[in-house]
Amino acid sequence: MPVSLVMPVYNEEEIIEEVVRQWYSQVVDKIDGSEFIIVNDGSTDYTFDILQRLKPEFPYLRIISFQHNSGHGKAVREGFSQAKNALIFQLDSDNQFRADDFWKLHCLIENNDIVLGFRNPRRDRLHRRVISLLLRFVNAAIFGIWIKDINCPFKLIRINVLGDVVKEVPETCIFFPILMLIVAKRKKYRIAEVRVSHYARKTGKGTLINVALIKGCFFCLKDILKLKSSLLVKGLLKEQV
Repeated sequence: MPVSLVMPVYNEEEIIEEVVRQWYSQVVDKIDGSEFIIVNDGSTDYTFDILQRLKPEFPYLRIISFQHNSGHGKAVREGFSQAKNALIFQLDSDNQFRADDFWKLHCLIENNDIVLGFRNPRRDRLHRRVISLLLRFVNAAIFGIWIKDINCPFKLIRINVLGDVVKEVPETCIFFPILMLIVAKRKKYRIAEVRVSHYARKTGKGTLINVALIKGCFFCLKDILKLKSSLLVKGLLKEQV
């Protein structure tokens, strides 16, 4: 089945051309009918200019551009909404993954609805790894689910499943990719997890640092609690006694 690659990008001028060439050649060119959707989330450097320069070279490259930075979750959600193919693959633009690891997920999708990559070992800073671990325990306590790497931006999902899951996630939620998987798990979709390689970021910098990181944690918890209330109302979650 053809796949729609969805990648949000924000201020990655140093690496974006390499990432586009790598993923296009190793995935898009190898599956007929595939497309590469890049959502430029209000970049203030030369990222958009580089993408525009590359577009004539890659006929199945689609560029969506926001005038202002709207956040990773909204960028991913917009990319998903524009996807046309039966399979959708989410990735990030920071070059921390191997493109050929895509095929580890692809070979499992026939018997699953979603295939998730989990980073092992994960090459991020300690505070990010700790937050991810805490997130796992929070989701286990609130929703009764356990996913090894729920915020890993490396996942393959069937479009019909995505459509069913997205409608349950409040549009105002910032951490959409995380909440999407929580809903999918509660709806008992078939989810497989597979180990993928992960590398330290060599260019640019992450957006969740210092004060932004604290705010991000706060809004993530807020999103989770908002989703809990929504799922309780819809009968997809039972209140714990």
